[in-house]
Amino acid sequence: MNTSASRWADNALIGTLTRSVWQWQLILTFCVVIMGMIAALFNISLFGDGRFLTGLIVIVTVGALSITVHWARLSRRAVLAVPLADIVAIGLLAAALQPFAFLWVLPIAWVATYYGTFTLLTTLGVVLISQAPGWITAGRDGEASLTVLIVLLALGFLGATISIGTSRTRAFRHLLQRQSRQLDRALQRVQAQERSSSRLFDTIGLALARINEEGHIVASNAAFRRLYALVDGDARHPTRSVEYDGHRGNALPPDQTSLALAARGERVQGERVWLYDADGEWHALSLSIYDRAGDDPRGALLEFEDDSAVVASEAAARSAASAISHELRNPLTAILGHVDLLVEEGELTQSQREHALVIESAAERMLTLIRRLLDTRPAEPTEQAFDLGELARNSVAAFTPSAAARTLTITTDIAPDLLVTGTAFRMRQVIDNVLSNAIKYTPRGGSVTVTGRRDDATVTLVVADSGIGMAPADVERVFDPYFRADTAIDSGATGTGLGMGISREIVQQHHGEITLRSALASGTTVTITLPVDGKDGSSTQNMPSAEELAP
Repeated sequence: MNTSASRWADNALIGTLTRSVWQWQLILTFCVVIMGMIAALFNISLFGDGRFLTGLIVIVTVGALSITVHWARLSRRAVLAVPLADIVAIGLLAAALQPFAFLWVLPIAWVATYYGTFTLLTTLGVVLISQAPGWITAGRDGEASLTVLIVLLALGFLGATISIGTSRTRAFRHLLQRQSRQLDRALQRVQAQERSSSRLFDTIGLALARINEEGHIVASNAAFRRLYALVDGDARHPTRSVEYDGHRGNALPPDQTSLALAARGERVQGERVWLYDADGEWHALSLSIYDRAGDDPRGALLEFEDDSAVVASEAAARSAASAISHELRNPLTAILGHVDLLVEEGELTQSQREHALVIESAAERMLTLIRRLLDTRPAEPTEQAFDLGELARNSVAAFTPSAAARTLTITTDIAPDLLVTGTAFRMRQVIDNVLSNAIKYTPRGGSVTVTGRRDDATVTLVVADSGIGMAPADVERVFDPYFRADTAIDSGATGTGLGMGISREIVQQHHGEITLRSALASGTTVTITLPVDGKDGSSTQNMPSAEELAP
């Protein structure tokens, strides 16, 4: 493992080394050219000095080669020829003009950054050798010796400092890289464990959801997401899955839903919840709310057990008992009638009369049992009066988080007591569909207005938005099954094209009318009109029966 890491580090260093050749060399070449031009302005005779011209030509030539040569193919020793050539060239320039000696800092710093101590000492030796001719020419006086000594010491200390700093930096970088790889492996293990836990969580048949202290869903399994029609567990946008207080009863207000109860800290066990899901099916759910366990007990765990099959079986049993009871009551009534006639005629002997009275008593007891059985059977639900405005307000409250997420403004102006007669959960389905479309097809920053009014004969609910609108040709077909306007398709929003057709059918079953007005980029207005007295010829013959459960 250590050998592999060392080899990887060497390869990385070689790559960095070769990439830096042309960078350092171009900087040196630029400095030499600029300094040469400045020196020539003060002393043009420098260009007559062979040492100066040779040094300048060597620096420029090496600079050109640093760009053209593919250094990655060469060994580290071959690359070292570049700073050595620079040192010799700078020595020639310094021999002609002493200030050029300062440029030795660049190759020495480069060697100290990418090579070891031995190589650094070697380059310093080359500097000394390049200084030897001038030193000998000067007669080995004290000033020349001091100059050579100062230059070598300064370059040596500079190189040592850079080398130590580079080594520490490189070691720290290798440590960080090693720790980063360890963290990546640990993260991959954690993610694998989470995926395994999620798969196990999704295989549980019970619908489970975990919420935080604010009532937001933080985790849910596949059964819960399927039941409540959540996409990727995102509960900000409500779906047509609505909780009711009973089968075909009233929709629960937002503060009475399962999530609201759990967020308030209430804990229940096996409480009945009726859910009308997005596919138009009823579910009888058994709700249990538990405290979260573990290190962070805040929030709650919700457990839903779908008892729809059991409830449907019980309903079928009650229906069968009702049919049998009806069938038994008729012959028993006939038996009692004939027994009474026999007893009243008075032609029976005492023994016959006693037998007849026994038959009559037994029949009466059986009839009493049958009546009790019928009396305990749940009553058939009928159409009821409900407040259409209250339904609309509850729907707006449910869609408010979705509108806020899209920075939409929902305004309501709904008059009180908008009473109509019919099936409340069906009309809630219509309002939810219209309001969902208004939010879905209104761009960010737009607005949706819900208005409710009543006159002597009708109740009117209007949902208007500032959305993308539709072309006139699309407005004419908006209630056709599976039809979607071009603007809806272009927006990228998902849909089946069935919602408005189903909504019109439900409104017509309540002897009402639904209309739609729209224009491109000018929004859409949907108007629902229902008669105040829904009993006047109102028919819901196509609605599901009371015993209908679709688990």
